[in-house]
Amino acid sequence: MNIMNYIKKENFKIDRKICENELWNILVETVHSLTMYPHHKAYLIEKILPENPLITPKELSNRLSIPLGEAIVLLYELRITAKELEEEIKKPLPENKKYSKVALGGTFNEIHYGHLSLLWTAFKNGEKVLIGLTSDEFAKNFKKYSVKPYSERLKNLKETLKKYNWLEASEIVIINDAYGPSIIDPTLDAIIVSPFTAGVANEINRLRIEKLLKPLEIEICPLVLAEDGKPISSTRIISGEITFNGKIIK
Repeated sequence: MNIMNYIKKENFKIDRKICENELWNILVETVHSLTMYPHHKAYLIEKILPENPLITPKELSNRLSIPLGEAIVLLYELRITAKELEEEIKKPLPENKKYSKVALGGTFNEIHYGHLSLLWTAFKNGEKVLIGLTSDEFAKNFKKYSVKPYSERLKNLKETLKKYNWLEASEIVIINDAYGPSIIDPTLDAIIVSPFTAGVANEINRLRIEKLLKPLEIEICPLVLAEDGKPISSTRIISGEITFNGKIIK
C-alpha cells in the first residue's frame, strides 16, 4: 500500500501506522540523506510549528517547496497527539539503544504529556538517562508561575519514572542553571530536547567545544498536541485550559 494513502487529508494528524509499512524505513533513510533536511527541520522548529502547530504535510510541502514525503517525515518526527503518545509508550523499548548515556533537563512542576514525550524519547534512545531537575532558586528566576518545592517535584518525577519502568535506568541531579552537568560530563553522548528548547542544546555544544569536549548529538522529542491541536504545556495546565493529558477543560 502507498504510504501517502495513510495521510488524513482533512486533518493535521498523520496516521502513525505508516511506520508499520515496509516502505517507511526506506522513506525515512532517503529523507535523512537529503542535504537540506536538517535545515528544513530547524526552520520548522524555529518558525513554523510555533506559529502553526496544526500545519498539514501538504501545507508544509507547499510552504517549503519540498517533496511531500519529506514533509511527512518531518511532522511525524516532531509532532504527536496525546493518544498516539499513549500507544507509543506501551510498546517495548528497543533492546539496542542508540546511545550509552543521554541527558535532559526540566522543572517538572506539573508532569504532563509533554514531559512524557521528552522522557520516552530519552529512554528509547539511551541506556542511561541523566535528568537535570531545576533547583527551587533557579526555577523561580525563569518561571512566570509558582513552582512546587524541589522535594515534591523530585518525588513526583520518581513516581512517574517508576510507573513506566524507567527509574533504574535514570540518574537525577539538581541543576542551578540551564546547562547542569551537560557541559562538563565527558561520558554523555546525546541531549534530549523539545522542539521549542532545541536552541539550548546548540549553546551546550558550543560550551562543550570550548572545554575540548565532543559535541552532543541532539535528539528532539515530538511536540505533544492537546485536543484543540495546540501544544500541551505547564502554563496551559496551570491556567485551567487543559488537563495534563491534553483534555480541554470546559
